[in-house]
Amino acid sequence: MVLSHPSRKVLLILLALLALGLSLRLNYYAGPNLYGLQAQSWLEGRLDVPGPAEDLSLYGGRYYVAFPPFPSLVLLPVVALTGHERAPYRAVALGLAGLAAWLAWRVLRRLDIAEADRPWLVAALLAGTAFWYCVVQSEAVWFLAHVVSVTCSLLALEEALGPARGARAGLWAGLAFLSRQLCIYLIPFIALVVWWRHAEAGRRRQVREGVLVLVLAGVCGGVYLLLNALRFGDPLDTGYAGMPLSDFLAERVARYGLFHPAYVPFNFFHMFLEGPHFEFGGPRQLAPMGVDGMGTSLTLASPFLLVALMARPARPLRWAAWGMVSLSLIHMLHYYNNGWVQLNAQRFSLDFLPVLWVLMALGTRHVEARWWKGLVAWSIGLNVLVLSVLPQLVHAWRRL
Repeated sequence: MVLSHPSRKVLLILLALLALGLSLRLNYYAGPNLYGLQAQSWLEGRLDVPGPAEDLSLYGGRYYVAFPPFPSLVLLPVVALTGHERAPYRAVALGLAGLAAWLAWRVLRRLDIAEADRPWLVAALLAGTAFWYCVVQSEAVWFLAHVVSVTCSLLALEEALGPARGARAGLWAGLAFLSRQLCIYLIPFIALVVWWRHAEAGRRRQVREGVLVLVLAGVCGGVYLLLNALRFGDPLDTGYAGMPLSDFLAERVARYGLFHPAYVPFNFFHMFLEGPHFEFGGPRQLAPMGVDGMGTSLTLASPFLLVALMARPARPLRWAAWGMVSLSLIHMLHYYNNGWVQLNAQRFSLDFLPVLWVLMALGTRHVEARWWKGLVAWSIGLNVLVLSVLPQLVHAWRRL
């Protein structure tokens, strides 16, 4: 029996909901969400938080959340209603994912991408990358940060590619930075896009809108510097040095510090070459245990992103986009860890992925649909296997 076109859509939606539901059953982080903890402390009029807890920074006998503050602001009304211990973090993340899907659709419309291709490209971004894993693990501070930052990045892109109002575009880019520090490279990219979009409006308007991007983003940066000064006594002290580390991460930082070229080979291999590494345990090493937490490379987990190499936008946009992606990559390849723990993804890639995804969407104009759609199907299918199917198989095996 051949299903009609509407029936296929319904079936795909049902399968997507089933895969999402199964992935939501993944073991979630049992510790407190530090963003929720921070929101609770703000409501109580304090900058410090109760501790100790994993990845809290200790300064002057008090514990602080060193991670950028905007996700805590997002959670503030929820925590005010429920308290941080009962806050529905996954529900908040799912709501943001819905907003991100709508924004991604609008970005594609701004780029004049064919309407028939937009569902594939939105699905690629949300379900074929680390974004899915971050949504379902959003009880933990590290993953919720990515969900918020990707949403803010898409807001900035939609504004820059659409009305190009410098103040709004700069604000959203600045809030992305206040969610994930490496989104700082998004700010000059958005400023250049806004500048480029106003090329025909006259130099005065062009300069004004470009400067507004930098001013509003600068205000966000100023908030971050002020917060650092109030907590750690130095606006340039992010507090990360106060986080206790253990095992190999402690050994790395003790020898090389937070950033060093010694980390490049390990991070490069996992960012570009590592396949999904299935682990087996038990006395005979035959019992399936799951997937290695170091993650899968972009090349193997999200190969549709390679289509970005075929993008041929106007030269200013092309160079600005690749510059943003390259600077982000160089920065993160020198960092002491690659985002561990993560499944079938490199979650740090989400700091530049919205811009790379724009290039990929433009690249589809120069690649046969069956090829790039096949790569999208592979990426989503691998995520379904690792995040939805494999955990159920492992659970069933352990019950035997």
